Amino acid sequence: MPLSRHPVLPWVSTFFGTVCFGFGVAYVFYPRPAFATFGFPYPETPADLELMDAVIRLFGMKDLFVGFAIWMATWGGSRKLAGAMLTAGSVCATVDGYVVKSVAGTGEWNHWGYGSVMGMLGLVIMGILG
Repeated sequence: MPLSRHPVLPWVSTFFGTVCFGFGVAYVFYPRPAFATFGFPYPETPADLELMDAVIRLFGMKDLFVGFAIWMATWGGSRKLAGAMLTAGSVCATVDGYVVKSVAGTGEWNHWGYGSVMGMLGLVIMGILG
């Protein structure tokens, strides 16, 4: 059996979809505590705080979508589509890490750690690796 057909892979894919979805829920419903996890400087004016709340909620909706897309591709689509969604989620995490690093100066591995594993998993599920 090729590695891309291993029966545990859909469950690992589901785990990463759940992680993304969970982040999205936190960002949408609790934007201020979620904002603090990025390590960005805290907004000083009420207008800046409102703007950051809105931006974090938008970011949360992106994570909700990515998590849901991974779930649907894993359980309702095809392995190639699930792998592509995981790889796309990995690209999102990579960009998120670069943005956090450029603004906060640190914290990039909070994104790159899970993002790199998601990307490799996506390539395995698609049959490109393994």
